[in-house]
Amino acid sequence: MSWFQTHRWRINAQDTDGNAVLMMLKPERQTDREYGLEDYVEQILARIFKMPTTMYERLKSWREDVHNHGDLASRLCKVLQEMNITPCSSIVSIMSADEIDQALLRIAMFNPGSSIAVQSLKEQHEAPPDRIEVLEGLYLRLQPREAKWLTRIILKNFGLVTLPGGFPVPGNVTHLPNSLPVMLNFPNEPPTPKRRTRTRVKRGVGSNKPDQPLPTPPTSSPNLLHPETAAVAEKPAPRYRIGWDPESSTLSASIKVIAHPAQPGSSSLPTSSKPRLASPPISSLPTASIPTKSLPPRKALGQISTNIPSGGSQSQQSQSRSQEKNTPARHPTASSDRQRSPTKTPSKHTPKSPVVFSTGKCLLTRASPPGNNSHSRCQFSSCLLILSPCLQSHPHLLNTLIPTHGAHYLTSLLQLSHPTVPRRTKSGRRVKRFILVDITRPEKAVRFCQEVERAVGELVDGGVRGWRTKGGRKERIPIFDWRVLESAAKWEKGVTMEYDVLEKHFQGVI
Repeated sequence: MSWFQTHRWRINAQDTDGNAVLMMLKPERQTDREYGLEDYVEQILARIFKMPTTMYERLKSWREDVHNHGDLASRLCKVLQEMNITPCSSIVSIMSADEIDQALLRIAMFNPGSSIAVQSLKEQHEAPPDRIEVLEGLYLRLQPREAKWLTRIILKNFGLVTLPGGFPVPGNVTHLPNSLPVMLNFPNEPPTPKRRTRTRVKRGVGSNKPDQPLPTPPTSSPNLLHPETAAVAEKPAPRYRIGWDPESSTLSASIKVIAHPAQPGSSSLPTSSKPRLASPPISSLPTASIPTKSLPPRKALGQISTNIPSGGSQSQQSQSRSQEKNTPARHPTASSDRQRSPTKTPSKHTPKSPVVFSTGKCLLTRASPPGNNSHSRCQFSSCLLILSPCLQSHPHLLNTLIPTHGAHYLTSLLQLSHPTVPRRTKSGRRVKRFILVDITRPEKAVRFCQEVERAVGELVDGGVRGWRTKGGRKERIPIFDWRVLESAAKWEKGVTMEYDVLEKHFQGVI
């Protein structure tokens, strides 16, 4: 469940095929696909990675390896690590689950062992692809550990790490009630295959409607179609739903939610004889309000209440003290002070800060060694981080790394001139500013840095304070990959680094 919670934002992205991701977790359920690679997969891997004879012989003896429990994928990972094979920097890129799914589907479409539904996806005059060429386009872009999992997906065998068909979700999940266990069942039959020749969402292309600038994302609405229109707009059923009745739905799988009634615990307090409601009753808003005339008028701060009981000595002492405080000769009353000085009303519209502030203190800063007067200070404490759009939905970065270093971050370039943007720290030092990007998306990173440079230039030309150096020049803002915070956190914890943290992740300045 922690894996699902960590990668939930990636699975829920518009350009991610959630069905392809979930079926890769259970590749043995894809019985409609046959790749025909089981008999000579060793020869294909040796040809793709250009293995010498000794390494090829080690790869073929994977069935005799007791430690790996007869796992070809684990033996391939060890062989690639011994050969020191890493993907070339010119072809390395992020590979999505949808891309792997479509590449393997191309191989399965031309295999006679696949189902009729899969074979019908090929076009009329389409030639069968070269299977080695298709697999080479996948393997050469992966690290050895990633190639291990791709091999397991192709062989439809995860070995000892096979995900169970059904497992209970514990009650301490944050987005579920504590008394609500959930059972997740994977489908017994594969869903209807679907081939796509283009991407699902065109990035950077908007809609023609002025009120809807973004393209309409693909949806899988859980609403059932009307019986009259079901035959007209027939779509393949999604794989996972919550709360559907299997008798009235054609879904191939469902998530069963079972709520056990909570047993009331014993209590020493007397219980009421009235029956408890299973759920709070739903009632409309009250029609009658409390009459204002029945409430006693509020008295001024310096006015003495005449409704003080005269029986006790304590009340008399409090009354005498209040009379001494309210004598106009020595202590003027609060009411008179309020009448003399004009009242200051707070502003009604307080500007909301676009900056997400933290404590400003690094929680990992290690102390200086004995005998050394120099104090090692975190480079990112109390600094302002300008995040690129692709990092604004990164939970590990926003919830863990940035607060741990005590940094503040800003996500909108339109709010750089906002009055709440920090310019000085509490100690009076100038606030450092850094730009964080994702180097695995170079085009977006370059485009975002150009936008920041234009925005800062407009602030400098407009005379906005805080964006010039002491000499009156434009401030230079360094650019780092966001992983610099991870490396800095390791260094702050005392881990010996073989490289300079800032130098490794430095990308330039604007």
